[in-house]
Amino acid sequence: MNQYTPGPDPDDDGARGPVPYETAHGRPYHSEHAEHAGAVGPGDRQAPVRPHNPMVVTWTLIWVNVAVYALMWILNLTGIDATYWLGLAPAVAFTEPWRILTSGFAHSMSNPTHLLLNMYTLWIFGRMLEGGLGRGRFLTVYVASLLGGAAAVVLLSPTYSLTVGASGAVFGLFGAVLAVTLWGPRQFRSNLTTILVLIGVNVVFGFLVPGISWQGHLGGLVTGVVVTGIFLARSRRNPRSSGGRPQATQQGR
Repeated sequence: MNQYTPGPDPDDDGARGPVPYETAHGRPYHSEHAEHAGAVGPGDRQAPVRPHNPMVVTWTLIWVNVAVYALMWILNLTGIDATYWLGLAPAVAFTEPWRILTSGFAHSMSNPTHLLLNMYTLWIFGRMLEGGLGRGRFLTVYVASLLGGAAAVVLLSPTYSLTVGASGAVFGLFGAVLAVTLWGPRQFRSNLTTILVLIGVNVVFGFLVPGISWQGHLGGLVTGVVVTGIFLARSRRNPRSSGGRPQATQQGR
């Protein structure tokens, strides 16, 4: 699907001035002097802005997850079961609250595919969302979805079942894409059926396959829809919050 650029939140330093998707790999040269005077002298030219990476947060999250997995693997070689200390179980959620966060970065040591699938999905949704929502908003959706998935695990999972994985946060990005499809610019409506089928298949898969936390998936999905919906509503009420570039909020309308 196309990348959505609703415009940044002026209070969000990380999201200020996102690049429209058509120039996502570098900002175009721009000079206010040239715009008003019609000419630019050699001394008035601005230095070209270096292209920036529109997926900084995505790649950072991927590398953090990989680094945690590598650390768990090293500890496992020494006889320390890191999953036991990093995973989340309702029975210890309040006495050992760090697990709420660490469980979202730890993955199953017996199944490397668990990490690979989550990171591949994070990369796909990072390409779709980070450049459009802005880094700060994208990170907010991810972390909020991780916490929402953890909350659902605490409320709905068996008391002593241990849960690990970034799936709750990743399902939050599913929810973010759904929110953009429902409430973003109209050109994204054509993707609604595809998104609903994709989400439906993954949700059903979580219910049917043993060892998958449907609780974390559900909590992350709902959180992602809600948080992204709030961001979109704020952008709609304040369409000029993009620093004088309202065109970035009106594509396809």
